[in-house]
Amino acid sequence: KKAIIEPSLFKYKVQPIKKHLYEPVIVKASQLSRRKHLFSRDRLKLFLKQHCEPHDGVIKTKATSIEKYNLAEQNFSYFFPDDPPTFIFSPASRRRGRPPKRASTSLEDNITAKRNTPGSKRKVSGERTRFQKQKE
Repeated sequence: KKAIIEPSLFKYKVQPIKKHLYEPVIVKASQLSRRKHLFSRDRLKLFLKQHCEPHDGVIKTKATSIEKYNLAEQNFSYFFPDDPPTFIFSPASRRRGRPPKRASTSLEDNITAKRNTPGSKRKVSGERTRFQKQKE
């Protein structure tokens, strides 16, 4: 196995958006950052909708995105310096959606159970005495 490379040692080649005005620059990892509001859950959902699609329970990259960004020509080591992760195989679950709720008691049973708790008896007796004082 390869030794893990310290992230601060990386250097990145930054391509400008307006290539005719600027040249590519090589910067250290400490010089790169992202503004807080640029990445959000909504933007991530949008990104996944635009570039990914489900196939037999597995999310895969759309063919149009693979073509557009030349992903077929790249491999794991192009994007990540370390060895690829090894995942333990687990068979796909056949169940979809939420698990069924447990059998619940009827509403009447819940109400009577709440009435018979010790704390509720104290509340009822306290309210009763309050109403009697107000009448007097």
